[in-house]
Amino acid sequence: MRITKYNSMNDILAYPDMENYLRVFYSEYLLDMYPKEAYHLPLARMEQIGKTPWGEPFSIIVDQLIDAVNLILDLRENGTRRAISLWNESEDWSLKKDRKGEKESVFLLAPDNITEKVRKKRRPAVIICPGGGYCEVCFSGEGTPILNYMEAQGYAAFILKYRVSPAVYPAPQEDLSLAIRYVREHALEYGVDPDNILTLGASAGGHLCASQAALAKRVEDTPDKVCLCYPVISFTEEPHEGSAELLTGGDTSLREMLSAEKLVTESYPETFVWTCADDDCVPPSNAVRMGAALKKAHVRHELFVYPSGGHGCGLAFSKEAHDWSRAMVEFFKDQQ
Repeated sequence: MRITKYNSMNDILAYPDMENYLRVFYSEYLLDMYPKEAYHLPLARMEQIGKTPWGEPFSIIVDQLIDAVNLILDLRENGTRRAISLWNESEDWSLKKDRKGEKESVFLLAPDNITEKVRKKRRPAVIICPGGGYCEVCFSGEGTPILNYMEAQGYAAFILKYRVSPAVYPAPQEDLSLAIRYVREHALEYGVDPDNILTLGASAGGHLCASQAALAKRVEDTPDKVCLCYPVISFTEEPHEGSAELLTGGDTSLREMLSAEKLVTESYPETFVWTCADDDCVPPSNAVRMGAALKKAHVRHELFVYPSGGHGCGLAFSKEAHDWSRAMVEFFKDQQ
């Protein structure tokens, strides 16, 4: 079963528990933007109703909705994806047991339709960590679309739903450690090269990936490559206060240790960093500081500061930053 633009919101919500699943795999905030009086209309018509509050065409969040619904159907009905409960691998994640900030909320979204032909390959893998300011994990723009894109580029792609507030450091880093270790330990099952694992994080998810690459306690929990999309980096210099406050739980003594630009050494994984000069949420100086730290440590890296695109633009296909995903794939391909 697949959803297209010819289906209506009523069609979507008729599926059992779909609205609750969408609050995890899409966004409660975005769901509330759809006018209930238009629920009977095909999505192709609904996307013409105007713009989002931040000025984007409504079609963008409709596309993200379709991606989210089809992801949920792949998970629940089509048998092509699985949500693995990382703190109890014998069970799959359960919506009924999901509690914000608790281990039961953590899962790794993984492919579940691997053929024998694919298992014989040694593909690169990517673990995607969407942003959300350590308050939520935003699948809508920084999770599912990037997952689909990376699969199209030949990656085995995963999304991590990590713990957020009220959980504090080191909970999210522990979750990412488990995810990296899981993919490595199951590399043969997924047709993955265990020495070619990329972590890709956006905004606060970028901070998670950037800090994990330096703070991982075991080699097997360390990524081979890192991609940081308009990342939160510093907790001391022009920080994103919301992310810093929620991850540290207000403990100011942790801010220095969790400023990722201060953690970079010559052993740091190769890294692709990008941001937008007009980002008014996370100061672009965060990405620039990370680039400077990587350069100083002689780590292979690339830094792009695009003229515009704002914050939270994901793949940014309608923005000046649209080329980042192609450039990132090419950057890492050079070393495969």
